[in-house]
Amino acid sequence: MDAQITKHFDFPDFPLADLHAHISSSTHPSVYWQIAHDQGIKLPKKDYFEFVNYISLSSHKKMTLEEYLRKIMHPLLDKLGSGTYALERSMYEIFIGAYRNNISLLEIRNNPMRHNNNGEQDLDLIIMSQLRGMERAILEYPNLSAGIIFCLAREFDVEKNSIIVEKAIKYHKRGIVGIDIAGVNNKNFKIKDYKTIFKRAKKAGLKITVHSGELITDNDMWEALEFITPQRIGHGIRAAYDKALMKELAKRKVVLEICPMSNIATRAVKNIDEMKWILRTFIENEVLFTINTDWPEMIQNGHLWRVYKMLLDEKIMTETQLKKCNQTAFNSTFIPRKGLEAYL
Repeated sequence: MDAQITKHFDFPDFPLADLHAHISSSTHPSVYWQIAHDQGIKLPKKDYFEFVNYISLSSHKKMTLEEYLRKIMHPLLDKLGSGTYALERSMYEIFIGAYRNNISLLEIRNNPMRHNNNGEQDLDLIIMSQLRGMERAILEYPNLSAGIIFCLAREFDVEKNSIIVEKAIKYHKRGIVGIDIAGVNNKNFKIKDYKTIFKRAKKAGLKITVHSGELITDNDMWEALEFITPQRIGHGIRAAYDKALMKELAKRKVVLEICPMSNIATRAVKNIDEMKWILRTFIENEVLFTINTDWPEMIQNGHLWRVYKMLLDEKIMTETQLKKCNQTAFNSTFIPRKGLEAYL
């Protein structure tokens, strides 16, 4: 939606920063629709609006994170978003769409191995296509700050994840700004196994974040702090239930990437009241956090300015508190500079 139109709906009058959004859930359904028809991919629905409803969540249609990943994200969206054409197009559309919605700083994350058709396509070509899409966007919008984070997968073994880290190091100067750990819980996955790998990544200049504490089953924040010392933690909402952990996060100035609408839509939190309690608990305990989208195009009304509006309308946060979170995002970004100057 165009910024001039959305200003009538309490559109923020200050530039926004989004540090936590995934490529598969940040690509507009219309882009997926066009990619599928351009490449002759059969879709589960023949009508566009039925397709949008099929892949989207809302306050009336919720799905657990594990269920959505298993039914929609990995089998369908990752497939549609695979290949050089799809990735370059998606990345370009994501960044220019974000800028038109008053986001002047955006970090997009993905696991490149989820977008190479199960290893059928060359990983370097997949990565380069993402970078081309991002570079085209920041050439057109020079005031946009953009960067890409690579996600390791809890479902992958150490050897496979190590390849992703090596690729991140290889393309760091082109726009890969950090690495992350994401995915559903795996009993064989242990953060301590990645201590040496993450040390190497940091030495190469990459920043570190990690998905943790979104669900009870993935709550390994203590281990993350001990073994890989991330600058940020993705979600981290379970920390609100651990007084000692909140004290440690505040002491280390580790920033939590909170995604309120996503957590509600995927039932990571029960309802608005629990989200209100979590955020107010963080504020009271001086835990630094930012407000992000996570899935801006897969959640109805999920754009960042609408997340801000929801938090204001539900009296969860004040405008002053939201502006502080937004400034925290600008201060804790992994992107070194604005526009192409960041990578020249």
